[in-house]
Amino acid sequence: MIKLIAVDLDGTLLQSDNQIGAETKEILQKADQAGIKVVPASGRPLPGVIPYMQELGITGDHNYAVLYNGGLVQSFIGNVLISHQFDYEEFKKFVKLEKQNPGVNLHFMKEHDYWTLDRKLSLKMAKMSFLSGAPFVIKDFDEVPTDFHFIKAEYTGPEGKLDKMGKNFPAWLENYNVARSDPLIWEINKREASKGKGVHQLAQKLGIKDSEVMVFGDQGNDLSMFEIPEFKKIAMGNAISEIKEKADYVTRSNDEAGIAVAINKFIFN
Repeated sequence: MIKLIAVDLDGTLLQSDNQIGAETKEILQKADQAGIKVVPASGRPLPGVIPYMQELGITGDHNYAVLYNGGLVQSFIGNVLISHQFDYEEFKKFVKLEKQNPGVNLHFMKEHDYWTLDRKLSLKMAKMSFLSGAPFVIKDFDEVPTDFHFIKAEYTGPEGKLDKMGKNFPAWLENYNVARSDPLIWEINKREASKGKGVHQLAQKLGIKDSEVMVFGDQGNDLSMFEIPEFKKIAMGNAISEIKEKADYVTRSNDEAGIAVAINKFIFN
């Protein structure tokens, strides 16, 4: 019996127009009314998730979100359950790596905003700020305090530059959780932070077994959810091949009510 449904947002819960489809909305509301926890699992911060959950009518301190790819798990009113953060020494490493990759932007995601040293923001970064409801704070290097902490680092830029960057990652990055959530983004979390671990840890806190968890995803930053053996793993029809290969079931795409198709098949059949 499924007691928790974890859903990625972009490319999964949301259609290509960044809206929740009518069938998807109806089935998730039905799941919530049946007592099943509906948990967004996203690379976004809380402000970028809450409007969609409010649209579903799922709110309050008894509902939760896995944010920043598992770097932060919060209730919908902001209470923190789990947090994995970087420090100032790691900040300096990421800045050095950016300088070695001209044409690539770097920003640091904190709980309520994004920090960057780049005064010329890419369109991708501007769009992410808008969709996530998190403003950018632009600083010079020497303005960043030595007690600076952040939850996730992101490199954005042209696909070709990010491909080249990925082929030449330094060895120290192996100590972190690195994922390509989009052709234009590399996301870096602490090793102990991932969507899969975040969903697993949240389920444990709620007294829910891994076998009672269903997950939906489509991109590289969702892979960790597809590596937990007992999760019921559903790949979207638009998912990358690595996700589909690890899935128990491949549903329709995000524009074809894929979530609704799978939930009807496995929960409300």
